[in-house]
Amino acid sequence: MTHTLNDVSIILVTYKGDELIRLCLDSLKETCGQAPQIIVVDNSPSEATRRIVASHSNAIYLPSAGNPGFAGGNNRALPYCDREYILFLNNDTIVHTRESIDQLIAFLDNNPRCGAAQGSGQLPREGNTLAGCGSFLTPIGFMWSPGFNQKESIFDETHPCYTVSGFFLLFRRSLLTCVGGFLFRSHFWCYYEETDLCHRIWLSGNEVWYVKTPPIDHLCGATTNQFRHSDVMARYLKNVLFSLSANLSFGSRLRILTVCKTLLLCHSLLHLLKGHIDIFKGDWHAIFITHNERARISAARRQISRIRKVSDKVIFKTIVRIPPLKELMLYLHSKS
Repeated sequence: MTHTLNDVSIILVTYKGDELIRLCLDSLKETCGQAPQIIVVDNSPSEATRRIVASHSNAIYLPSAGNPGFAGGNNRALPYCDREYILFLNNDTIVHTRESIDQLIAFLDNNPRCGAAQGSGQLPREGNTLAGCGSFLTPIGFMWSPGFNQKESIFDETHPCYTVSGFFLLFRRSLLTCVGGFLFRSHFWCYYEETDLCHRIWLSGNEVWYVKTPPIDHLCGATTNQFRHSDVMARYLKNVLFSLSANLSFGSRLRILTVCKTLLLCHSLLHLLKGHIDIFKGDWHAIFITHNERARISAARRQISRIRKVSDKVIFKTIVRIPPLKELMLYLHSKS
């Protein structure tokens, strides 16, 4: 069956970003018309945002109680999605041509084992560098995102990868029954939730791909910059270790998490010596996540055991890469 934009629900989560959401919605109206269903979740409800959304007849406005983050916002929107395909689109994106979305739809149509795919993006604030070409898992547990913020990359071609970014991600609604019956772990709030989803997609026997498309603009960090960097990183690291603890098999946890936590421990002590107490506390909180949330992690592992169709050994052949040392150091530095 061939699908079109009429078969797509687009989820946009916004937080005090009226100008951003206006630009995003206007770009969708210009390129896609009234075809897709659009659901805007407002994590800081205001009449101004409601009016912006109301000016688009194919958009639904959903206010949130409190701020449930990107994870909770998308979870809130999911029951309102009535199309076969669902597209995550960050509120700080601008779509220049409908071909960007059409090509993702066509790729999923032609590749039934592909459960989710990300299209191309560019960072206009960085001179239109690449917004990432998917990410691979490294043997030390951290991700490697080749091509991010670079002018060109050998990975800027269609290929399978460990995870893709939620700023421009299309997936089949029916996929949710394969990955545990839920979208995001709501307690993640924000950061790494799409990677946890992608890991579950691989474990369910499906695949995740980066697809080269006409790029959309991504004003990367426009929402994240409203929060303290140390708080962002503390939550990110906590979610990384929770996801790996839940999704990896026992042998993989023993190998990967031991190295990952050791490196994180060294990172925390280094920042303690520098007097960066907030970073030190965030790292230690992440390190002891398996102790502090034993019950929740145990429940998550039981979920994974029910959906797992493929062993770590099999999927690691595709999703694990050893990056060049220079690129790995640059990536780790960007997260410190």
